[in-house]
Amino acid sequence: NEFCHVGASGIAGFTSACVSTPADVVKTRLMNSAGGDRVYTGMLQAGSRILMDEGPAALYKGFLPICIRKLVWCAAFFVSYEQIRDQYKKTTL
Repeated sequence: NEFCHVGASGIAGFTSACVSTPADVVKTRLMNSAGGDRVYTGMLQAGSRILMDEGPAALYKGFLPICIRKLVWCAAFFVSYEQIRDQYKKTTL
């Protein structure tokens, strides 16, 4: 049963990394440009400018470290959660 939880949490972590990495890249670019020249005016303009200037792959820069972090976190969290929940159910019944 733990293997099922690890597999499901791995899928959750990978999906989370796929969805959140572009937003993280745009946010980081906005934060880096805040102190000097204002290269971007907002989230949507930054995202579209990155797409136009650098292509879709630029939105996934740093994907591997983010994915590894999320895979490890999700596996540890969900497997621990299931174990604690099962122990709690056994002690309360």
